[in-house]
Amino acid sequence: MLSVHHAGSCATGEPLGLVHVLANPNARSGRGARVLPELEAALRTGGHEVRSSRTEAPGHARALASELTRRGDPGPLVVVGGDGTLHEVANGLCEAGFPDGFPLVVLPVGTGNDFHRMVRAGSGVAAAVELVATGVPRRLDVGEARWAGGSAVFVNLLGVGIDVEVLRRRDAFARLPGLLQYGGALLSALRRFTPTHLEVSAFSSADGSPGRSEKSLLEADALLAAVTVGPSIGGGFMLSPEARPDDGLLDLFFVEPLGLLQVLRYLPRVVRGTLDTPHRIHRATFPAGRLVSRDDQPFAFELDGELMPDTTTWLEMSIRSGALTILDLE
Repeated sequence: MLSVHHAGSCATGEPLGLVHVLANPNARSGRGARVLPELEAALRTGGHEVRSSRTEAPGHARALASELTRRGDPGPLVVVGGDGTLHEVANGLCEAGFPDGFPLVVLPVGTGNDFHRMVRAGSGVAAAVELVATGVPRRLDVGEARWAGGSAVFVNLLGVGIDVEVLRRRDAFARLPGLLQYGGALLSALRRFTPTHLEVSAFSSADGSPGRSEKSLLEADALLAAVTVGPSIGGGFMLSPEARPDDGLLDLFFVEPLGLLQVLRYLPRVVRGTLDTPHRIHRATFPAGRLVSRDDQPFAFELDGELMPDTTTWLEMSIRSGALTILDLE
């Protein structure tokens, strides 16, 4: 059941309009909880009626987003959290059919915040409040992943390989800021990582029509296979600097096994977004694609920094163009 706190307007006259706030209080070691009262107060001062919901467990943001949109009462939806919270919210909106009337405003308080790198606005409370008042609708793509055990949408990242091991080890580096946290976990994970042998194929369209064609792009052991909507993962690793979240394409960044010295040599260029496509690194764009384990070994995967509970021998992914509406600067 949706638990909502109504925060009335402190301004004179009638409220300007309803604003939903969905907050993950545990984001970034409690920063979500700390910033929420400031956000609510600023919205009330601006004359808005505020309905706030707090997540209580993993998966709760998905249920909250789905229920509040199904109940009607349209208004901007301010999401206080990181990429994982946004992942859940997007899947809740997907369950409700991505209804109009609930444009997202992102107040990034997570570890990586890679989704917010696709947003033109600033990152603080004042920026979020300004977007509620004056932001313009902007439609962004989302990815959709399907596997033997289910399906889900992702707002930025589908990852297979070392990325999964990084998530499993990240808590050991929790005191570090986003990029350093992921970097420390990556170097730790490299020591014991066993690659999966994958084939990557691309489809000519995302709609699943019978006439679409499929082309095999490569088959190799995978240190990392990352499929993204935007340019970065892990708090600023710019895998695909030219990627745009509204171009109707997914971006593949595939890395075959590398030695530690090669990884250390490439990492600074990845962070700066200046890495070309050297030997054993592959890039491609497509509206839809498939990853298949060719050694028949199930592999783990993650979506938007969230480790999925299933393992699978195949994944299909496709773009859903313009499915997600946000408020942003012009």
